[in-house]
Amino acid sequence: MVECRKFFTNRKMDFASPKENNSMKLNSNQPNRLSKEKSPYLQQHANNPVDWFPWGEEALTKARDQDKLIFLSIGYATCHWCHVMERESFENQTIADYLNAHYVSIKVDREERPDIDRIYMDALHAMDQQGGWPLNIFLTPDGKPITGGTYFPPEPRYGRKSFLEVLNVIQQVWSEKRQELIKASSELSDYLKESGEGRAAEKTEGDLPPENCFDTGFSLYESYYDAQFGGFKTNHVNKFPPSMGLSFLLRYYHSSGNPRALEMAENTLLAMKQGGIYDQVGGGLCRYSTDHHWLVPHFEKMLYDNSLFLETLVEASQVSKKIPAGSFALDVISYLHRDMRMAGGGICSAEDADSEGEEGLFYIWDLAEFREVCGEDSPLLEKYWNVTEKGNFEGKNILHERYRAATADLTEDELKRIDSVLESGRKKLLERRSKRVRPLRDDKILTSWNGLYIKALVKAGATFGNEEFLRLAEETYSFLEKNLIDRNGRILRRHRDGESGILGYSNDYAEMIAASIALFEAGRGVRYLKNAKLWMEEAIRLFRSSSGVFFDTGNDGEVLLRRSVDGYDGVEPSANSSLAYSLVKLSALGVDADRYREIAESIFHYFTKELSSYALSYPYLLSAYWTYKHRSQEIVLIRKNAGAGKELLAAIQKTFLPNAVVAVVNEDELEEARKLSSLFEARDSGGDALVYVCENFSCKLPVRDVAELKQQIA
Repeated sequence: MVECRKFFTNRKMDFASPKENNSMKLNSNQPNRLSKEKSPYLQQHANNPVDWFPWGEEALTKARDQDKLIFLSIGYATCHWCHVMERESFENQTIADYLNAHYVSIKVDREERPDIDRIYMDALHAMDQQGGWPLNIFLTPDGKPITGGTYFPPEPRYGRKSFLEVLNVIQQVWSEKRQELIKASSELSDYLKESGEGRAAEKTEGDLPPENCFDTGFSLYESYYDAQFGGFKTNHVNKFPPSMGLSFLLRYYHSSGNPRALEMAENTLLAMKQGGIYDQVGGGLCRYSTDHHWLVPHFEKMLYDNSLFLETLVEASQVSKKIPAGSFALDVISYLHRDMRMAGGGICSAEDADSEGEEGLFYIWDLAEFREVCGEDSPLLEKYWNVTEKGNFEGKNILHERYRAATADLTEDELKRIDSVLESGRKKLLERRSKRVRPLRDDKILTSWNGLYIKALVKAGATFGNEEFLRLAEETYSFLEKNLIDRNGRILRRHRDGESGILGYSNDYAEMIAASIALFEAGRGVRYLKNAKLWMEEAIRLFRSSSGVFFDTGNDGEVLLRRSVDGYDGVEPSANSSLAYSLVKLSALGVDADRYREIAESIFHYFTKELSSYALSYPYLLSAYWTYKHRSQEIVLIRKNAGAGKELLAAIQKTFLPNAVVAVVNEDELEEARKLSSLFEARDSGGDALVYVCENFSCKLPVRDVAELKQQIA
């Protein structure tokens, strides 16, 4: 198996010059098939001279009928190196001619089709190659992986062969050693299928992860922690926002009382918010930092990063006095609503790193322009944001505060003025920047990413007592209900330009369920609990395997090389992590309690090894398991109407209660609520509003006094 997977890496190839061909050339001014696609990423390639196909039967049939290899290129609209390869190679007529003559070329947006991306990224890893995007994979005519890589330069550089040389050698091997190549690709495909569907078909046996997995997880975070700059050195060069890990650390602090856990969470959040990875002018977190100081970001902004960051900021503000909600979480919301919110409530996916062909150009400042814009406040703002003549990025400045020392050099008078000067300076700089050429906004609306944002926005609205945030969260939720659920009730993946499509994946269901639970807990109505149960049942029907774990794709979806199973919490929670969390919460809310708890257990069983040995890669699943293991506190508020019991609800919502569930029901919904959950039996509002608190199979007397309630939930 290993030798077959290393078919190319173990072989010395003769990268001869490609042969001339007389195939029909596609005029670079003539749009190709991708012009009809909705994905902004695919549309970026619509005028390439490459004869691109979108993924589908037309392309696969052509490859089989003409016995051609498939060149599969996967990326996304805000991917910097995807842009580079497009300019250098896919707009190159010579390269396009060779591709058109010898290959069937397929373009895939990984954000629309994470199922395809996952299969072929796993194939690349199985060949002992580093993954990333663009992901370029060569397939047999029946779609089995041969070899691949990420960025291929147009001529030899960076220690890499040129793209044209790679194309030629693979075509040469296909012509001369076809049977050997087919054998190798078949064995690799069998390995991929077995590692996904094969394991998922086995009944899970054995014990649940040991309870010391939380201590082990904490120790791992501590071992990678950067005490100087915050964050975790899990990568030799880059630093990624560890929002899900920080949420776990807050929970670990809650149960263990270990101050080190809180310290790591606080310092990392502060470091990100004060660093260049955070847009100091317009708000919002960039994708990652290219250094360990959080100074130079990869400038693209993703909805999922900002949603997870927002949720963690809100939770931290409930625990820590060092995380001021007003200038932190609200700043992220302001950015998303100003720049990413569409009419009707849908939230766009991302903003590009590049503008006018240069990465970061939109965000950086030279000293002269900075002084011109800020006027008499410039000296103070230069000191605060470290703006200099020399700059810190290609002769210009990425605005940032000194970690833990933003105000260290300010005089007492400057300290008194700083808040008002910062507010004024941001407004002026934002106004000037708005006149620049903006980066591309990827305006497709993805269900799972919007679900993540709804949940975070609901938590912010509840914690800060902001009714407008809750209204906007419901508006986005309604947008998804209207546009991303088909007539049969099937959740869909993507909406853009008035068109919705692609069957939703298990993570789309998972985040809609989580958003529904969040809205129900915030007191927005029983209908959200009803939806959570409905979609959980659909997720079980469509995605659950015989082992109990959930596949990424539904049993009604396209048949691919395999159905993948994922628990890895990468840039967003895996479907299994999020579903496990929601199963535990629904069980605690009294919804099909025993059955849902057992299904959650089957997920934890499946990932016992992962949670026990390297929880760093499974932080959301670890938090879900933490919630499962720490006996839930049930807090039930029954009120006469939505106007009653506001102070009681506020007291609950402002408190960090990671192992509690909150059930809020108006009297006119009680009958419906009792059909869904056992928590509401023999309980009422007492004429206005009553809170019932139960813990460890024991219930306290109902209360209507805020002080007494705080004592009960402390």
